[in-house]
Amino acid sequence: MKRVIFYTPAAIFALCVIALNIILKPPSPLWYAWVFLLWISGFIMNRGNAWGAAVGLLPAAHLIYMSTQNTGQVINIELPLGLIIMLYFTACGFVIWRNQCKAI
Repeated sequence: MKRVIFYTPAAIFALCVIALNIILKPPSPLWYAWVFLLWISGFIMNRGNAWGAAVGLLPAAHLIYMSTQNTGQVINIELPLGLIIMLYFTACGFVIWRNQCKAI
């Protein structure tokens, strides 16, 4: 597994924050926290630690929580996006953990 793949969600979220800053008003400060957590998670997983995936699960859990709040949005994207991110980080953590078990 290429190590660059651990930084993919962080890069996508960072591009979204930049686009929101350019197109609309600045996004919620929570977006910056999410991007920071995703970069930290990618860095930890790049070092070979499977527990770095738990850090990446925090933004996913928050997205799933936000899907339970009724905000009157036309398109409710939080739940599918949160599930996709959760599955992604779970799979990455499992692959790292499996590779660590094989090395022992």
